[in-house]
Amino acid sequence: MATAREMPLCNGSAQPDLQYIKSSVSIVTVARELGLHVTGYKARCWRTERHRNGDADPSIGFQRSKNRWRCFVCDPQSQSNLDLVMSVLGCDLRQAVLWIAERFPVPSLPKGAHVRKREGWSPRFRVGVMEDVITVLVQSGLWSDLSASERSILPVIVTFTDRETGCAGISYRGLMRFSGVGSPATISQTIRHFEQLHLLQVSRKPGELLFRRVNQYRLTSDDPDFQAIVMKAWQRQREEIELERQLRAEQKQARRAKALPV
Repeated sequence: MATAREMPLCNGSAQPDLQYIKSSVSIVTVARELGLHVTGYKARCWRTERHRNGDADPSIGFQRSKNRWRCFVCDPQSQSNLDLVMSVLGCDLRQAVLWIAERFPVPSLPKGAHVRKREGWSPRFRVGVMEDVITVLVQSGLWSDLSASERSILPVIVTFTDRETGCAGISYRGLMRFSGVGSPATISQTIRHFEQLHLLQVSRKPGELLFRRVNQYRLTSDDPDFQAIVMKAWQRQREEIELERQLRAEQKQARRAKALPV
């Protein structure tokens, strides 16, 4: 892989590579550059009014493997470094891209690469078809935001959902066995995250051992809050694709202008 020095860095005419920014510009370094109080792979949220004690116990966690972040109080899903810049500075996507490109070594868009074709897809569910939950998560981009454990557990809940009642009754031990997840704590964390996404409604049964507890899970794909999260993620993808198109058009125009005889 080429190093930052070997890559064609952005200048007045070149346009920054969005995918490189999202995958390779360290989310922790971006957070520090924004002035966030970072300790290891955690940081205090700047939206202190939403937290007890001004978020003295840091609520933002960084996913090094995915180069993403999430405040476990404010945000239902993890987000990119561009989202962090937009949220903290209150700017749009283009401004966030340029803000990062001015501060970090970012290569220009590769020549000859094609922007992903915009899909003529609208995130709506066919009533009663539970598998569409996964389809919509994939097409909206939310599926890639889930952890590996979450992507293993959700299909199990879908599979065990009774089509007549719309509920899945399964124990933690069952979720662990069929998903391949080895920790009940991970199961519990995943369930809580799905509840935060308004994707899952849980009827918990008290007074039983954790492994033996058989909760009732209902997928709530028609929940307006979940639909809003899906629409936001989908719109974010469309905005990134549109910005990539604009940047490539500007790059092409700049090359043509440079090639014209003086």
